[in-house]
Amino acid sequence: MNNRLEWTELGVSRTDKMMIWTVFPIVGGVAGWYTPALAKWASELPWVPFQGPLKLISSLSSQHGAWGTIAAVALGVLVGGMISMAAIKESLRIRLSDQEVRLQIHNEERTFGREDVAAVFMDNKQLVLLGTDGRELYREKPEKRKHLTEEFIRHGYDWREQDPFAHEYVRWVADCPELSPSVNALFLARDKAFGKDEKEDAEDLRRELSKLGVTVRDEGKRQYWRMHGRRP
Repeated sequence: MNNRLEWTELGVSRTDKMMIWTVFPIVGGVAGWYTPALAKWASELPWVPFQGPLKLISSLSSQHGAWGTIAAVALGVLVGGMISMAAIKESLRIRLSDQEVRLQIHNEERTFGREDVAAVFMDNKQLVLLGTDGRELYREKPEKRKHLTEEFIRHGYDWREQDPFAHEYVRWVADCPELSPSVNALFLARDKAFGKDEKEDAEDLRRELSKLGVTVRDEGKRQYWRMHGRRP
């Protein structure tokens, strides 16, 4: 009897990764090749800003000739490689089997058993997994949505066309009477985090609210909430 799991991989494929690792360094190298000439041309136009850096680049290129151009190309390739690395690191990788789903992004992987995932759906271009108590287990934007629905269904997950609790969300306002002071304080902290564009803090606070039984959905900088505690 064959007990091997059948895995389906979704997200950035090997071909996509090869393209990313190839295209960005090439574009960076080409940009590096033309940078000295463009810097010299722009430094002769008094209305162009950043005259100091432009003249420095032009001067270094003139002093070092071909070696300066080679250095610029090498730097461009290096920058392109760094962009490629960041692009792959920030892409959601999804591995599905009949028993579990693994999601990896930013070098962090989370695994959920199929029995723990009560519903799966897309919300504002984000993939959402709900637990058996209605809690959000996971929320992240996939790079590709092709075959996403079909593969989750094929592996036995309960795919929904929309959030089963969509009608239960209420917009948060300061000192909301339905919420405790501690929960309102966390919402206020998230509101301030949004104002400062501190996305990581906002996500940390979302998780803290989830621990207190509150699920949060954001629409722009507006926060909506619902209590969880029942199966979707």
